[in-house]
Amino acid sequence: MSREITVVTPENVPITYELAGLGSRASACILDLLIQLGSLAAVAAVFLGLTYALFDKNQQVMKVLGDFAVGILIITVFLVLNGYFIYFESARNGQTPGKKALGLRVIREEGSPVDLSSAAIRNIVRVIELTLGLHIASVLFILFSPKYKRLGDYAAGTIVVKERKPAVEDLATVRNEPAQSYAESALVRDVHLLSLDDLATLRRFVERRHELAPDVQESLASQIAAPIVAKLGITLPNANISHANLLEEIHNRSVDERGLI
Repeated sequence: MSREITVVTPENVPITYELAGLGSRASACILDLLIQLGSLAAVAAVFLGLTYALFDKNQQVMKVLGDFAVGILIITVFLVLNGYFIYFESARNGQTPGKKALGLRVIREEGSPVDLSSAAIRNIVRVIELTLGLHIASVLFILFSPKYKRLGDYAAGTIVVKERKPAVEDLATVRNEPAQSYAESALVRDVHLLSLDDLATLRRFVERRHELAPDVQESLASQIAAPIVAKLGITLPNANISHANLLEEIHNRSVDERGLI
């Protein structure tokens, strides 16, 4: 079974990803579980400390405090066990800490970033799987599905892929020249006119541009740049320029001037 899949992004750019298998996904899940257990242990320690500090011989007071604490604890456990995945996958570009450590990312099948609704669906199904004892079925789905999808992925329309590693020279650039400047910097102006959606699009592109082949990078960048260039009133010179570099310069200028990340 092939580990690669080609998806066409909303910008009509084909991108090939390597699908994440059971081993890497299980390893990421174990890391996330350890983080969750650590968080729950910290919460439990806080509750025990408060219980000890507020200890009262009045049994009625202790009963009220006990019932309140149990309710809060149940809500906290639910949020940590389920909200953890929903938050990180929707707000951190499809990556929980465990997935990030293993170089994995959740994306939608059409190649777009996972959103709140799809992250919620795939993780609510996770809870249902655990509640009904269907986690073994999910393991079998991952093993035998053409796209290595568990039940939650089928419900949410998502896949889990491996992130491409930048080339060695790109890693050297990141380490030695974190604020690399391109010639296209001279064209950038009026970044205050950009919306938060524009900035989010720029950030996603800059974070992932080196995962793409140079021709795909430039093709995607030219499509993203068209409305942004028009909004900023930038006139592109006749000479060849790199749209990818231009987008990175606009992103960097926005971070410098607006303090956004």
